[in-house]
Amino acid sequence: MDTVSFTAAMARVPSPVTVVTTYGADGLPYGFTAGSFVSASLEPPLVLVCLDKGASTHPAFATTERFLVNVLGAGQQEVARRFAASGTDRFASGDMRPLEGGLPGLPDACARIACRLHSVLDAGDHTALLGRVEQTFTSERTPLVHVDRLFHRAVRDRPEPAGAAEGNALGSQPPMTERAFPLIFAERVGMTADFYELLGYTRQSQNPPQGEPTYIGMRRGSAEIAVVSTDWPRTQCGLAPGPGPRFEMFVLVDDLDTTLKQLTDAQVPVLRAPADMPWGERIAHVLDPDGNPVAVACSTHR
Repeated sequence: MDTVSFTAAMARVPSPVTVVTTYGADGLPYGFTAGSFVSASLEPPLVLVCLDKGASTHPAFATTERFLVNVLGAGQQEVARRFAASGTDRFASGDMRPLEGGLPGLPDACARIACRLHSVLDAGDHTALLGRVEQTFTSERTPLVHVDRLFHRAVRDRPEPAGAAEGNALGSQPPMTERAFPLIFAERVGMTADFYELLGYTRQSQNPPQGEPTYIGMRRGSAEIAVVSTDWPRTQCGLAPGPGPRFEMFVLVDDLDTTLKQLTDAQVPVLRAPADMPWGERIAHVLDPDGNPVAVACSTHR
């Protein structure tokens, strides 16, 4: 198995984003962003986290007695990036405080799991730290997820209602009486759906199921949109859409700067740079593939 194929496949596996901390024998705090963290056992309660053997923090963690796993929430991407960077003081921002077991912790983390080191296992070019859980903390914050080498906000999907029909290959839908959503007329339906995936929407349905789509239903939390071919109004109602822009979409995100970077990396044109609004939002405007303006915003009240 070549490493390129292996890493490409593993990039498709969603994983939690965690920052693991401890104190070294020198009394200094150490921390790293873990690429792998899982629950290993219920009885006794054990978790497993992996650390590169070449990491500067490896000696401290391989010999520690306790460590704390900080599970990051949506909007905390910069914490993950800081604790993954080399040659910097990862604790300089002062956002870590002595928490469970007196270990450095993030007060507004999605969850924290304090562990006593149970065993140290060899895992190829990594070391697997097996920790026995001694204390936990959870909050209502939405978890941060890493997949396809990008950070994403975890979506709390709604349960399938009793008696709902089966057969939707891409995802379940809420009850029909609770649904209302805009239709976006697109010259290139698939490309426009790709654009909205960058803003956190996921594909829920497609027609036709195979080949070039003329309709793609998408959802982001409880918000829904449908991307449809520009032929849709003509075939359904005998009408032709006028020249663009045909609408403006308003999308709230957790971290505007991170989202805007993802969009610009994907060659999405920026109409208006981020600006703070007096009503408590920071807003930027971009163009979707059909030339429609999309306002991307986050709250400035944090």
